[in-house]
Amino acid sequence: MSAAGALVRTRPPRAERASTVSVARLLRTELRRSPWPWMIPLLAALFFFDPFRTAMSYPPVWGVRASVITNKLLPDFEAFAAGVAAWAGSRDGRRGATDLLTTTPWPVWARRGVALAATMCWVLATYLVFVAVLYIAIARASSWGGPPLWPVAVGAAVLAALCAAGFAAGTFFPGRFTAPLVALGVFLISVSVFKNAVGSTGGYTLLSPSGVVPNPDIGVFYHYPPDLPTAQALFFGGVAVAAAGALGLFAVTGEVRLRRVAAVIAVAGVAAAGTGAGLAGTSRQEAYGVVIPALHDAASDRPVLYTPVCGDAGGVPVCLHPAFRAFLAGTVAALRPVLAEVAGLPGGPVRADQVATQAMNGPQASITGTPPVFHFDMLNTPGSFAVSTAGFDDSLRVGFVTAFVSGSRISGGALRGGTRPAEAQIAVQAALLEVAGVPLSAQRAGLGFGGIQEPPADRARIFAVAQRFAALPSVTQHAWLAARLPALRAGQITLAQLP
Repeated sequence: MSAAGALVRTRPPRAERASTVSVARLLRTELRRSPWPWMIPLLAALFFFDPFRTAMSYPPVWGVRASVITNKLLPDFEAFAAGVAAWAGSRDGRRGATDLLTTTPWPVWARRGVALAATMCWVLATYLVFVAVLYIAIARASSWGGPPLWPVAVGAAVLAALCAAGFAAGTFFPGRFTAPLVALGVFLISVSVFKNAVGSTGGYTLLSPSGVVPNPDIGVFYHYPPDLPTAQALFFGGVAVAAAGALGLFAVTGEVRLRRVAAVIAVAGVAAAGTGAGLAGTSRQEAYGVVIPALHDAASDRPVLYTPVCGDAGGVPVCLHPAFRAFLAGTVAALRPVLAEVAGLPGGPVRADQVATQAMNGPQASITGTPPVFHFDMLNTPGSFAVSTAGFDDSLRVGFVTAFVSGSRISGGALRGGTRPAEAQIAVQAALLEVAGVPLSAQRAGLGFGGIQEPPADRARIFAVAQRFAALPSVTQHAWLAARLPALRAGQITLAQLP
């Protein structure tokens, strides 16, 4: 036997030689070579000035504060994750080392898989650290509920998909400009999809994890249905798996078995992504979240059981959900003067209860039931969405007085059905608010209760009568309202008939 033949016979198989290289050692090498650590200081600054500060400006409710994970934190991460992954994927081709590396004992797919795994480790580790910091801060401020995990899972799936897709783009199209182009493309796509998702009531656009800010009491009165997060995680997880399979399907040379495995993985990823997209296409927006019929659990529709926290506003109990305990004293103080004005009048509420928010375009208020109860939401809490304490007080008082005088439900800041309040109703509302501490001068810019702006001439006329009514002794006001409130609510009182 020749020496060359002996050498060939004694050479270990390719798989055996590959097994002599530690996967952990190769992963550590790729982790050290990653450019991601250079991104962390910039991302930390973005995290503090964007997601963190935004979350702290929302009501101290787990659901609404955790929404910044998909609405703020993910958009800050997306372009960086895709760009760095594309840079890592294009490294061998950019340096002209592709042919040289084919002689190494590692299969091409395995080697690239380790590089992709290192990138994902950096991205996801940074993401989870920021989420942990955010959740610790929320836990210190929240008095009810616990951390929702669905936003975290969806965010991780999105970042994994972006890393895999970016890495594949860098592998198949290596070059110095691939990474910045991928990052720019992801940014533009994210902005475009976000714009389409805003205001959407169903369909494929809801696959975007970045959408409108949810109601401030999300997950408080009703369980937030996990239908949409499930479809989103399935879609983006499928994209990540399909991109990882494509790396093996198109990058493996001369290894039929690995090609077949890669093909199966790629097809499974495409199927998962298609299933997620198909489920999202059947979604519809309902009052307390997005519902997907194939995934919906009727248990999500049941109200959450809780014991309200209550305070006394001059003999009328004012009750809030325990998640809003911090606002109880302010709510009682805001409602006390208007409740005192209507005490003993027909339709005067014997209780005030917080209800779930159903619209983000304005507060809700109504007085219903026997005995009557004032129902209101907490859309405009102090410090949330740049709302001042005075703005919170005024919002509650305006909602109460408008609902009481008009006898209608206020929804989104407008009377039910969009009806126009009578001039006499507006004058009485303005007068009662003046007495309760909302000056007429502060009401002039928004005289049109129910979202209606009066012409300047009518505005001056109505305010003159309102000022005259507000100047009457409280006993006289009370007696007039006791005798004529039903007619006033029915629109049968004219402005000239007011005292």
